[in-house]
Amino acid sequence: GVLAEFLEILDNLDRALDAARRSPSAEALLQGVEMVQRQFLARLEGLGVTRIAADGTGFDPAVHEAVSTVPAAAPEADGQVVGVIRHGYRIGPDVLRPASVAVARAD
Repeated sequence: GVLAEFLEILDNLDRALDAARRSPSAEALLQGVEMVQRQFLARLEGLGVTRIAADGTGFDPAVHEAVSTVPAAAPEADGQVVGVIRHGYRIGPDVLRPASVAVARAD
C-alpha cells in the first residue's frame, strides 16, 4: 500500500513534466513540481515523517548539522540558522536525517 501511494506521486510528477513540455512557461513547471512536493510531504507525514524546523531557529546539534557559517548580521543572531542546505526529517521523536544548515556566527 505504501509503495502504491508513492507511485501515485510519481504519476503526478510525470504529468507535471508533460505539462511543462507542452507549455513554454517556466511557471507551469514550477507549479506542477510544487504540487508534487506538497503531495509527497503529505504522504510522508501520513507515515509519521516530518521535516525538522531549521531556518530562523537556534542551532540545535541534536537535529541540525552545521555545514557552513556566515557572519552574524547582529550579535543576537549568533547561533541562529540562516539557511538550509538540505532538509532534515524525523519519524516520531527519532531523527532520520539531521538538517544541513548554515549558522550565523558573531566574530
